[in-house]
Amino acid sequence: MRLWRSLDLVLTAAVALVVGVLGMLDLAGSSVLAGATLATLGVLAAGSVTARFQMHGLADLTRSVTEPPSADRLLTTSTSGLDVDLTQAWEIGLIGVTLNRTVRNHAVELRECVRRGGTVRIAVIDPRGDVLHEAARRSTAPGTAEIFAHRLQPTLDLAASLAALPGPGRAEVRLLDFVPAIGLLAVDVHQPRGRLHVDIYSHTSGGREPALALAPGRDHTWYQHFQAEFDQIWAAGRPVFVSAGQFH
Repeated sequence: MRLWRSLDLVLTAAVALVVGVLGMLDLAGSSVLAGATLATLGVLAAGSVTARFQMHGLADLTRSVTEPPSADRLLTTSTSGLDVDLTQAWEIGLIGVTLNRTVRNHAVELRECVRRGGTVRIAVIDPRGDVLHEAARRSTAPGTAEIFAHRLQPTLDLAASLAALPGPGRAEVRLLDFVPAIGLLAVDVHQPRGRLHVDIYSHTSGGREPALALAPGRDHTWYQHFQAEFDQIWAAGRPVFVSAGQFH
């Protein structure tokens, strides 16, 4: 394989040797020597062109390795957790503004997690505080706080049903007095198979939102970062007891 890669050099050396011997022994005329010399130069030119193409290919490969990947390859459109498998999860954490669509997408899996002894933690904005107006302002639609209160209700109802379930598992709920900048779905985050799904909230309502899926082995640095974000937001929430949609 290495010989074929250096074929141009081998041919050049062979032609040069033959031309040199013929010249020294005066066995060929000037036209033959001139032709042989031109052939040698042609082989050298071909080798130079090949080497240049190889160098360009190597440069392209180097750029593809050293340049950061396109954001289109890293970010996807948020599905509010619809594409996340929770069927075998033992620890599920949800943080968001209202989590309306997320809990609707996974209501069955959340109940099953609690029934088999797992833990579900849910943190959303406080439905009785000024944070509703902050959420409305952040969505560039001031005066629509009642919309966020309406979207919160299914989440609070589900939290109440989870808290009332019999079995060894438990559901914990915390209310936030601020609007989180991101939504987080944490699945068995302390296990090697853990996953973190990050929704980056937009300032417009109803549009597409970018999402990022992280795994501990593949994305260690940012996995640790957003895991710490989850813990910090959770710690800032107000623990509440949920029963029949009421918070105490």
